[in-house]
Amino acid sequence: MKQWLFLVIFLIPSAATAQSAMHFERGTMFAGGQIAFQTHELDYPAPTGDASIKTVTFMPEFGWFMKSYLAAVGSVAYQSISGDTLERSTFSVGGGIRLFQPLALLHIYIGVEGGFFFSSYEADDRDTLDFGLKVPLGLLVPLSHSVALDVGMRFTKIWRDNDHPAGENYHSFIIDVGYLGVQAFF
Repeated sequence: MKQWLFLVIFLIPSAATAQSAMHFERGTMFAGGQIAFQTHELDYPAPTGDASIKTVTFMPEFGWFMKSYLAAVGSVAYQSISGDTLERSTFSVGGGIRLFQPLALLHIYIGVEGGFFFSSYEADDRDTLDFGLKVPLGLLVPLSHSVALDVGMRFTKIWRDNDHPAGENYHSFIIDVGYLGVQAFF
């Protein structure tokens, strides 16, 4: 907790001086994204044993401001999921729009993005094609006139195709709380 408090106290003076220099004009571009590592330990009741799943995600994002408050965004992603009984990799491509609004020292944004997820399961050589919608919500904390800390949440809904060869059709709703990234504007 003390580390987070120190980080906030350290960033506020930096954000106050950077705010006056951070403006989004038509034609401004940005790049950022996510590199994430996750581990899940699953405790199933008997007779099924416990399981562990490790996930590695690499997702660069890019965008272009059509107006000072509206940006078109796109992303590509690769995700590797491995566990005791599961091996799969997912490649996704997505795009959408984000609305930005300056608030005192920060910029708040909300968006709507859609994408396709192609998953390949290594164990039995099968593939799936899923469709998803994502609503990113966050704050940009300026660190300089061209770099901002991106803090927020991601709400994602994914629909799996109905022709899945193993009959594993599902709909999932994922809430990523505590998204943290860096955005560079140029």
